[in-house]
Amino acid sequence: MVLQILSTCQKVVSESKDVQIISSNIPKLALKIYTLIEEDKLTLDEFKKCPLHPKNEDEDAINWIFIVDSLNYCFFDPNNKSHWSVTWKNEKHTGYFGLCAAINRAIEKGINMTDMKTCLELTRNQLDEILLGDDGTTLPLLQERYLCLQQSADVLLKKYKGSFVNCILESNHSAQKLLEIISENFFHFRDESIYNNQTVAIYKRAQILIADIWSSFRGSGLGEFHDIDTLTMFADYRVPQVLLYFGVLKYSDNLKDTLKQGILLEHGAPEEVEIRAASIVAVNDIVNEVKKLMANKNVHKICNSIMVDTYLWGYRRENAAMLEDTPYHKTLNIYY
Repeated sequence: MVLQILSTCQKVVSESKDVQIISSNIPKLALKIYTLIEEDKLTLDEFKKCPLHPKNEDEDAINWIFIVDSLNYCFFDPNNKSHWSVTWKNEKHTGYFGLCAAINRAIEKGINMTDMKTCLELTRNQLDEILLGDDGTTLPLLQERYLCLQQSADVLLKKYKGSFVNCILESNHSAQKLLEIISENFFHFRDESIYNNQTVAIYKRAQILIADIWSSFRGSGLGEFHDIDTLTMFADYRVPQVLLYFGVLKYSDNLKDTLKQGILLEHGAPEEVEIRAASIVAVNDIVNEVKKLMANKNVHKICNSIMVDTYLWGYRRENAAMLEDTPYHKTLNIYY
Protein backbone atom coordinates (compact mmCIF):
# COMPACT_ATOMS: atom_id res chain seq x y z
CA MET A 1 0.00 0.00 0.00
CA VAL A 2 2.62 2.57 1.05
CA LEU A 3 5.05 1.56 -1.68
CA GLN A 4 2.13 1.91 -4.07
CA ILE A 5 1.64 5.49 -2.83
CA LEU A 6 5.24 6.44 -3.61
CA SER A 7 5.41 4.59 -6.93
CA THR A 8 2.09 5.94 -8.26
CA CYS A 9 3.12 9.46 -7.22
CA GLN A 10 6.53 9.08 -8.91
CA LYS A 11 4.69 8.17 -12.11
CA VAL A 12 2.58 11.34 -11.84
CA VAL A 13 5.75 13.44 -11.34
CA SER A 14 7.31 11.90 -14.47
CA GLU A 15 4.25 12.93 -16.54
CA SER A 16 3.44 16.21 -14.76
CA LYS A 17 2.69 19.34 -16.83
CA ASP A 18 2.20 22.02 -14.18
CA VAL A 19 4.34 20.96 -11.21
CA GLN A 20 8.07 20.20 -11.08
CA ILE A 21 10.46 19.09 -8.34
CA ILE A 22 13.64 21.19 -8.34
CA SER A 23 16.10 18.66 -6.97
CA SER A 24 18.97 21.16 -6.72
CA ASN A 25 17.10 22.98 -3.92
CA ILE A 26 16.64 19.86 -1.78
CA PRO A 27 20.12 19.72 -0.11
CA LYS A 28 19.74 23.17 1.50
CA LEU A 29 16.38 22.30 3.06
CA ALA A 30 17.64 18.84 4.04
CA LEU A 31 20.59 20.42 5.87
CA LYS A 32 18.21 22.69 7.79
CA ILE A 33 16.14 19.67 8.89
CA TYR A 34 19.22 17.57 9.63
CA THR A 35 20.54 20.30 11.95
CA LEU A 36 17.25 20.40 13.90
CA ILE A 37 17.25 16.61 14.30
CA GLU A 38 20.90 16.57 15.36
CA GLU A 39 20.20 19.26 17.99
CA ASP A 40 17.10 17.37 19.25
CA LYS A 41 14.84 20.23 18.15
CA LEU A 42 12.84 17.93 15.88
CA THR A 43 11.92 14.61 17.48
CA LEU A 44 8.97 12.25 17.60
CA ASP A 45 7.92 14.02 20.82
CA GLU A 46 6.34 16.91 18.88
CA PHE A 47 2.83 15.38 19.13
CA LYS A 48 3.06 14.88 22.88
CA LYS A 49 4.26 18.44 23.47
CA CYS A 50 0.95 19.88 22.26
CA PRO A 51 -1.32 20.64 25.27
CA LEU A 52 -4.40 19.72 23.21
CA HIS A 53 -3.25 16.13 22.63
CA PRO A 54 -3.83 13.23 25.07
CA LYS A 55 -1.17 12.81 27.72
CA ASN A 56 -2.28 9.29 28.67
CA GLU A 57 -1.25 6.24 26.64
CA ASP A 58 -4.34 4.04 26.71
CA GLU A 59 -7.46 3.00 24.78
CA ASP A 60 -9.11 6.40 25.34
CA ALA A 61 -6.11 8.15 23.79
CA ILE A 62 -6.26 5.84 20.75
CA ASN A 63 -10.00 6.41 20.27
CA TRP A 64 -9.53 10.18 20.74
CA ILE A 65 -6.94 10.20 17.93
CA PHE A 66 -9.21 8.06 15.74
CA ILE A 67 -12.24 10.36 16.19
CA VAL A 68 -10.22 13.55 15.67
CA ASP A 69 -8.62 12.14 12.52
CA SER A 70 -12.03 10.99 11.25
CA LEU A 71 -12.99 14.70 11.19
CA ASN A 72 -9.59 16.20 10.39
CA TYR A 73 -10.00 17.93 7.02
CA CYS A 74 -10.95 21.13 5.19
CA PHE A 75 -10.81 23.99 7.69
CA PHE A 76 -10.93 26.96 5.31
CA ASP A 77 -13.97 29.06 4.40
CA PRO A 78 -14.45 28.76 0.61
CA ASN A 79 -16.00 32.25 0.62
CA ASN A 80 -13.11 33.81 2.60
CA LYS A 81 -15.65 35.47 4.88
CA SER A 82 -14.91 33.93 8.26
CA HIS A 83 -12.03 32.29 10.06
CA TRP A 84 -13.16 29.29 12.10
CA SER A 85 -11.65 29.19 15.57
CA VAL A 86 -12.42 27.53 18.89
CA THR A 87 -11.49 28.95 22.28
CA TRP A 88 -10.72 26.38 24.95
CA LYS A 89 -9.18 27.15 28.35
CA ASN A 90 -8.93 30.83 27.35
CA GLU A 91 -6.85 30.10 24.27
CA LYS A 92 -8.01 30.48 20.68
CA HIS A 93 -7.19 27.65 18.24
CA THR A 94 -7.67 27.39 14.49
CA GLY A 95 -7.62 24.60 11.89
CA TYR A 96 -6.66 21.14 13.15
CA PHE A 97 -5.91 22.51 16.63
CA GLY A 98 -9.38 24.09 16.67
CA LEU A 99 -10.83 20.63 16.02
CA CYS A 100 -8.82 19.17 18.93
CA ALA A 101 -10.10 22.00 21.15
CA ALA A 102 -13.72 21.37 20.05
CA ILE A 103 -13.49 17.64 20.87
CA ASN A 104 -11.83 18.36 24.23
CA ARG A 105 -14.51 20.97 25.01
CA ALA A 106 -17.24 18.38 24.27
CA ILE A 107 -15.56 15.80 26.54
CA GLU A 108 -15.31 18.42 29.29
CA LYS A 109 -19.07 19.01 28.94
CA GLY A 110 -19.72 15.31 29.51
CA ILE A 111 -20.02 14.11 25.89
CA ASN A 112 -17.79 11.04 25.81
CA MET A 113 -16.26 11.41 22.34
CA THR A 114 -13.95 8.44 22.86
CA ASP A 115 -16.97 6.12 23.20
CA MET A 116 -18.20 4.91 19.79
CA LYS A 117 -21.77 4.35 20.99
CA THR A 118 -21.93 8.01 22.07
CA CYS A 119 -20.51 9.11 18.70
CA LEU A 120 -22.98 6.95 16.76
CA GLU A 121 -25.95 8.32 18.71
CA LEU A 122 -25.06 11.98 18.15
CA THR A 123 -27.50 13.84 15.92
CA ARG A 124 -26.30 16.09 13.13
CA ASN A 125 -27.35 19.14 15.19
CA GLN A 126 -25.37 17.90 18.19
CA LEU A 127 -22.24 17.48 16.08
CA ASP A 128 -22.78 20.94 14.56
CA GLU A 129 -22.91 22.34 18.10
CA ILE A 130 -19.74 20.48 19.11
CA LEU A 131 -17.92 21.94 16.08
CA LEU A 132 -19.39 25.44 16.41
CA GLY A 133 -16.63 28.00 16.35
CA ASP A 134 -16.26 31.31 18.17
CA ASP A 135 -18.80 33.98 17.21
CA GLY A 136 -20.95 31.38 15.44
CA THR A 137 -18.40 30.47 12.75
CA THR A 138 -18.84 27.04 11.14
CA LEU A 139 -16.78 24.58 9.16
CA PRO A 140 -17.50 23.55 5.57
CA LEU A 141 -18.70 20.01 4.74
CA LEU A 142 -20.61 19.58 8.02
CA GLN A 143 -22.91 16.90 6.58
CA GLU A 144 -19.87 15.00 5.25
CA ARG A 145 -18.21 15.20 8.68
CA TYR A 146 -21.34 13.82 10.29
CA LEU A 147 -21.38 10.86 7.86
CA CYS A 148 -17.66 10.23 8.45
CA LEU A 149 -18.18 10.17 12.23
CA GLN A 150 -21.20 7.88 11.86
CA GLN A 151 -19.30 5.44 9.67
CA SER A 152 -16.21 5.44 11.90
CA ALA A 153 -18.26 4.68 15.02
CA ASP A 154 -20.55 2.17 13.29
CA VAL A 155 -17.75 0.07 11.76
CA LEU A 156 -15.71 0.14 14.95
CA LEU A 157 -18.71 -1.06 16.98
CA LYS A 158 -19.69 -3.79 14.51
CA LYS A 159 -16.24 -5.14 13.60
CA TYR A 160 -13.79 -4.06 16.30
CA LYS A 161 -15.77 -4.07 19.59
CA GLY A 162 -15.89 -0.26 19.60
CA SER A 163 -12.14 0.24 19.93
CA PHE A 164 -9.52 1.26 17.39
CA VAL A 165 -7.02 -0.62 19.57
CA ASN A 166 -8.36 -3.80 17.95
CA CYS A 167 -7.47 -2.49 14.48
CA ILE A 168 -3.93 -1.86 15.75
CA LEU A 169 -3.68 -5.33 17.28
CA GLU A 170 -4.86 -6.87 13.99
CA SER A 171 -2.09 -5.01 12.16
CA ASN A 172 0.59 -6.80 14.22
CA HIS A 173 2.81 -3.69 14.53
CA SER A 174 2.81 -3.04 10.76
CA ALA A 175 1.97 0.48 9.55
CA GLN A 176 1.31 -0.88 6.07
CA LYS A 177 -1.10 -3.52 7.37
CA LEU A 178 -2.90 -0.91 9.48
CA LEU A 179 -3.15 1.34 6.42
CA GLU A 180 -4.79 -1.55 4.59
CA ILE A 181 -7.25 -2.15 7.47
CA ILE A 182 -8.18 1.55 7.59
CA SER A 183 -8.67 1.96 3.83
CA GLU A 184 -10.67 -1.26 3.48
CA ASN A 185 -13.04 -0.53 6.35
CA PHE A 186 -13.52 3.25 6.36
CA PHE A 187 -14.46 4.78 2.98
CA HIS A 188 -13.65 8.35 4.02
CA PHE A 189 -9.97 7.45 4.44
CA ARG A 190 -9.79 5.94 0.91
CA ASP A 191 -7.88 8.79 -0.71
CA GLU A 192 -7.27 7.95 -4.38
CA SER A 193 -7.38 9.92 -7.61
CA ILE A 194 -7.22 9.14 -11.32
CA TYR A 195 -4.41 10.71 -13.35
CA ASN A 196 -3.87 9.86 -17.03
CA ASN A 197 -6.27 6.91 -16.60
CA GLN A 198 -4.25 5.44 -13.74
CA THR A 199 -5.10 5.24 -10.04
CA VAL A 200 -2.93 7.39 -7.79
CA ALA A 201 -2.85 6.40 -4.11
CA ILE A 202 -2.32 9.26 -1.65
CA TYR A 203 -4.05 8.29 1.64
CA LYS A 204 -3.23 11.47 3.53
CA ARG A 205 -5.59 11.02 6.48
CA ALA A 206 -5.12 7.27 6.89
CA GLN A 207 -1.37 7.79 7.16
CA ILE A 208 -1.68 10.73 9.55
CA LEU A 209 -3.88 8.59 11.82
CA ILE A 210 -1.12 5.96 12.03
CA ALA A 211 1.57 8.62 12.47
CA ASP A 212 -0.38 10.33 15.28
CA ILE A 213 -0.62 7.02 17.16
CA TRP A 214 3.10 6.37 16.60
CA SER A 215 3.99 9.87 17.84
CA SER A 216 1.56 9.84 20.77
CA PHE A 217 2.97 6.55 22.06
CA ARG A 218 6.55 7.56 21.16
CA GLY A 219 6.96 4.51 18.94
CA SER A 220 6.37 1.96 21.68
CA GLY A 221 3.50 -0.19 22.96
CA LEU A 222 0.42 0.36 20.81
CA GLY A 223 2.45 2.92 18.85
CA GLU A 224 5.18 0.53 17.79
CA PHE A 225 5.32 -0.06 14.02
CA HIS A 226 8.36 -1.85 12.60
CA ASP A 227 7.80 -0.26 9.16
CA ILE A 228 6.84 3.28 10.22
CA ASP A 229 9.49 4.77 7.91
CA THR A 230 7.57 3.48 4.88
CA LEU A 231 4.79 6.04 5.44
CA THR A 232 4.89 9.05 3.11
CA MET A 233 4.20 12.68 3.99
CA PHE A 234 0.59 13.82 4.34
CA ALA A 235 -0.34 15.61 1.11
CA ASP A 236 -2.50 18.57 2.13
CA TYR A 237 -2.64 22.16 0.86
CA ARG A 238 -0.17 23.79 3.28
CA VAL A 239 2.95 21.58 3.09
CA PRO A 240 3.12 22.04 -0.73
CA GLN A 241 3.02 25.80 -0.08
CA VAL A 242 6.16 25.53 2.09
CA LEU A 243 7.90 23.32 -0.50
CA LEU A 244 7.08 25.97 -3.10
CA TYR A 245 8.45 28.68 -0.79
CA PHE A 246 11.74 26.78 -0.40
CA GLY A 247 11.96 26.30 -4.17
CA VAL A 248 11.68 22.51 -3.94
CA LEU A 249 8.48 22.68 -5.98
CA LYS A 250 7.93 24.86 -9.04
CA TYR A 251 4.50 25.64 -10.53
CA SER A 252 3.70 26.65 -14.10
CA ASP A 253 2.66 30.30 -14.64
CA ASN A 254 -0.88 29.16 -15.43
CA LEU A 255 -1.18 27.23 -12.18
CA LYS A 256 0.31 30.09 -10.15
CA ASP A 257 -2.17 32.55 -11.72
CA THR A 258 -5.09 30.24 -10.95
CA LEU A 259 -4.04 29.91 -7.31
CA LYS A 260 -3.32 33.62 -6.86
CA GLN A 261 -6.84 34.37 -8.06
CA GLY A 262 -8.16 32.14 -5.28
CA ILE A 263 -9.84 29.75 -7.72
CA LEU A 264 -10.60 26.42 -6.05
CA LEU A 265 -9.20 23.31 -7.73
CA GLU A 266 -11.49 20.32 -8.13
CA HIS A 267 -10.42 17.29 -6.13
CA GLY A 268 -8.91 14.93 -8.71
CA ALA A 269 -8.10 17.70 -11.21
CA PRO A 270 -4.73 17.04 -12.92
CA GLU A 271 -3.04 20.07 -11.28
CA GLU A 272 -4.29 19.06 -7.83
CA VAL A 273 -3.02 15.49 -8.23
CA GLU A 274 0.33 16.81 -9.53
CA ILE A 275 0.78 19.10 -6.49
CA ARG A 276 0.04 16.33 -4.01
CA ALA A 277 2.09 13.67 -5.81
CA ALA A 278 5.10 15.98 -6.20
CA SER A 279 4.93 16.84 -2.48
CA ILE A 280 5.06 13.16 -1.54
CA VAL A 281 8.02 12.45 -3.83
CA ALA A 282 9.86 15.64 -2.81
CA VAL A 283 9.58 14.89 0.92
CA ASN A 284 10.80 11.34 0.29
CA ASP A 285 13.80 12.84 -1.53
CA ILE A 286 14.43 15.23 1.38
CA VAL A 287 14.38 12.29 3.85
CA ASN A 288 16.91 10.41 1.71
CA GLU A 289 19.16 13.49 1.67
CA VAL A 290 18.93 13.91 5.47
CA LYS A 291 19.80 10.23 5.91
CA LYS A 292 22.89 10.71 3.72
CA LEU A 293 24.01 13.56 5.97
CA MET A 294 23.45 11.38 9.03
CA ALA A 295 25.46 8.53 7.53
CA ASN A 296 28.33 10.88 6.62
CA LYS A 297 28.44 12.31 10.15
CA ASN A 298 27.74 8.99 11.89
CA VAL A 299 24.56 10.35 13.53
CA HIS A 300 22.01 7.72 14.60
CA LYS A 301 18.64 9.43 14.98
CA ILE A 302 15.15 9.03 13.56
CA CYS A 303 14.28 10.78 10.31
CA ASN A 304 11.29 9.88 8.18
CA SER A 305 8.58 11.56 6.11
CA ILE A 306 6.40 12.02 9.21
CA MET A 307 9.04 14.18 10.91
CA VAL A 308 9.81 16.20 7.78
CA ASP A 309 6.08 16.79 7.26
CA THR A 310 5.75 17.86 10.92
CA TYR A 311 8.53 20.39 10.43
CA LEU A 312 7.16 21.81 7.16
CA TRP A 313 3.58 22.03 8.45
CA GLY A 314 4.75 23.75 11.63
CA TYR A 315 6.98 26.11 9.63
CA ARG A 316 3.94 27.43 7.76
CA ARG A 317 2.02 28.06 10.99
CA GLU A 318 4.98 29.83 12.61
CA ASN A 319 5.76 31.91 9.50
CA ALA A 320 2.26 32.53 8.16
CA ALA A 321 2.88 36.23 7.42
CA MET A 322 6.12 35.47 5.56
CA LEU A 323 4.39 32.90 3.36
CA GLU A 324 1.39 35.12 2.65
CA ASP A 325 2.47 35.74 -0.96
CA THR A 326 3.32 32.08 -1.69
CA PRO A 327 0.27 30.61 -3.43
CA TYR A 328 -1.37 27.39 -2.28
CA HIS A 329 -4.21 25.33 -3.67
CA LYS A 330 -7.59 24.82 -2.04
CA THR A 331 -10.18 22.14 -2.73
CA LEU A 332 -13.39 21.25 -0.94
CA ASN A 333 -13.12 17.55 -0.12
CA ILE A 334 -13.01 15.07 2.76
CA TYR A 335 -9.45 13.84 2.14
CA TYR A 336 -7.41 16.78 3.49
